Amino acid sequence: MIAATGNRCGHDPRQPRLSPATPIRKGKGGFPRILSLAAERAKAWYFHPKKCPPLQSRPKRKTRSERREACQIVLETILAHLDLASMCLGTPTLSSGFVDIDMRTIVRETGIGQRRCERAIAVFKEAGFMKVTQPRTQNEEGQYFGCRAIRVVTEALFDWLGLGPMLARERRRATAAIRKKAQKANTKLTELMRRITKKLPYRKRSPGQSDENATRQWNLKCAECFKEGMDSEEARRRTNAALGYSPDYSPGHPRTPQPLQLFSLLPQR
Repeated sequence: MIAATGNRCGHDPRQPRLSPATPIRKGKGGFPRILSLAAERAKAWYFHPKKCPPLQSRPKRKTRSERREACQIVLETILAHLDLASMCLGTPTLSSGFVDIDMRTIVRETGIGQRRCERAIAVFKEAGFMKVTQPRTQNEEGQYFGCRAIRVVTEALFDWLGLGPMLARERRRATAAIRKKAQKANTKLTELMRRITKKLPYRKRSPGQSDENATRQWNLKCAECFKEGMDSEEARRRTNAALGYSPDYSPGHPRTPQPLQLFSLLPQR
């Protein structure tokens, strides 16, 4: 049965849902005020999209209300997982270093489909509000596997919301709190903020079977993107994002992963 609103995701332009299934926590015991304030201010973009030209698909054409709604929902979830010190989505821990959130967490907490989440994140990337990199690691068989994507929110998002000076203050406080946590635990800040680089577990397969299956899976996913009308570059990028490869990966042409230093993202004193 076709939805009365003209779409299959339950969006109603007259009564949009602008908050995720798991809203950002406010008040005592919640997140820093700047995060909930950013989510509140960004909601104006749904009703007045011209106030934020970078989020418009075309200069003189409004982005569809369905996409604008998804952007608001995903943005609040992103802000709820933002580490202000590094501007990455995740949490620094004493036992495992910096733990990035995965797409499944974003999908679960937004309460919308994965494809809508991916499209919303793509909008933020094109607007310059987010950067996403896909690190890879190698197992004992010499095969490369994609790790969790590293999602970074840029300061441009807060500048557009008029929260640039407040962000600078909150980042200094967050960095000081992390330094204090590291000193209390008698460990280095770089160890607290590092990402795990150990080799991933794997299952034994017959020689050549893994490469053939991976190539077949990649080709099938890429074919789906072509059916949606994407060009070759966009299809490859979407396929790699869905399967956990680096953006420039192609079957038969693996790329060596580059080490990522999270500590360099911290504001200096």
